[in-house]
Amino acid sequence: MGKKLIIFIHIPKTGGTTLNEIFKRSYAENEIYDHVPVEVMNEHFNQLKEENKKVIKAVSGHHFYGIHDLFSKPYTYFTMMRNPIERVISLYYFLKTYPGYYEENMKNMSFEEYIDWDPQAKNGQIHQICGLNSQLSLEKAKENLGIFELVGITELFNESLLLLKNKFNWNNIVYVKKNVTKSRPRLSEVSTAIIKKIEKNNELDIELFEYIKSNFLRQLKDL
Repeated sequence: MGKKLIIFIHIPKTGGTTLNEIFKRSYAENEIYDHVPVEVMNEHFNQLKEENKKVIKAVSGHHFYGIHDLFSKPYTYFTMMRNPIERVISLYYFLKTYPGYYEENMKNMSFEEYIDWDPQAKNGQIHQICGLNSQLSLEKAKENLGIFELVGITELFNESLLLLKNKFNWNNIVYVKKNVTKSRPRLSEVSTAIIKKIEKNNELDIELFEYIKSNFLRQLKDL
């Protein structure tokens, strides 16, 4: 594992900000690209001397599967997935007041309008796992998941952290929750019409989440 580039695909609103704080503790500043835009990262890496390229050990960010193509070394991935309905609810209430692009565009946007407007709210999780220019399908996602060391479950965050600790030999997994959406309603408070629309727009995410959760529980039981 020590010689592989470890890539954390941070799927928005899955507990990734909290997890990333734990992940990056294991690396010096020159060993990790932490949420650096792809174009900036690619340009920087290509300008490094060969001996400095070898120092890079980790990458994290809102990237898509395939980011490993920028680097010339063996690699592995990990990520977190969340119940797709809970995730979309959290996304809407988090982004609605997020400064800049989202706040400006979502100022007067209803939840129903948001579900159709934001690509992240439409099978966003499987999209990142399949890859930026790949066709979305369970088959493609499962194929790519063969490279992943682990896909954790947000609803089982501590259990996910335990498995990741064992796989990557992390020493310090103490954490404080980051980027929690405090103003969102509970699932039981969201209208049936909204939930049905989320389900319709996230059919692949729902199927993949059930598949991932089943595999995760099996790994947890083995541990």
